Amino acid sequence: MSELRTEEEQIEAFKNWWKKNGTSLVLAVAVGVGGYFGWQAWQTSQANHMAEASSLYQSMMQSAADLSKEENQKSVRFVAKQLADDYADTGYAMFAQLLTARVDAQNGDYDAALDALRSAKAATEDTTFKVIADIRIARLLAEQKNYGEALAVLGSINNAEFTSSVEELKGDILLAQGKRDDARAAYEKATSNLNGSVNHPLLDIKLKDLVNS
Repeated sequence: MSELRTEEEQIEAFKNWWKKNGTSLVLAVAVGVGGYFGWQAWQTSQANHMAEASSLYQSMMQSAADLSKEENQKSVRFVAKQLADDYADTGYAMFAQLLTARVDAQNGDYDAALDALRSAKAATEDTTFKVIADIRIARLLAEQKNYGEALAVLGSINNAEFTSSVEELKGDILLAQGKRDDARAAYEKATSNLNGSVNHPLLDIKLKDLVNS
């Protein structure tokens, strides 16, 4: 199975999450707090809160750079729990669950990884994050050879921004099922929906292998 562009997805998901939720959150609390000094104090508190969450997340990402080391895996789990417990109102807590799932999947514990992804998905209303979680859920289901369920999850995604990633994964699953013509059609759709500035050599190879064979 091809890998998602993990870091790019997380960055874009966070931008979308904050764009959709950050402003409304600030305004809602501002109305409740009222008063200039109260507003300033709240702003400072929120800025510190986000800065602390960001710092924790950055330390976790450093550990995640080499998950072959057991101590780094433990560090990721520890920080992810801290973010979930104390900073659940930030996007960082959600992304921490993605990393926890990655550690579980790397260790072959797909059930635990699926639980982490489903929990993260249930904890947010952000549609972009939900799509990222669904794509990873589908990939893990495919690894378990639950191809029908994996395709059903992918079929529920209607975010055009992720069409290429969804169709490529569909192609991988269909190919694993021996459905070469359907896989080729999925790869062709994935190729046609790539951003014009994006090169994806692996997808090109997958498609050429089917076209030429």
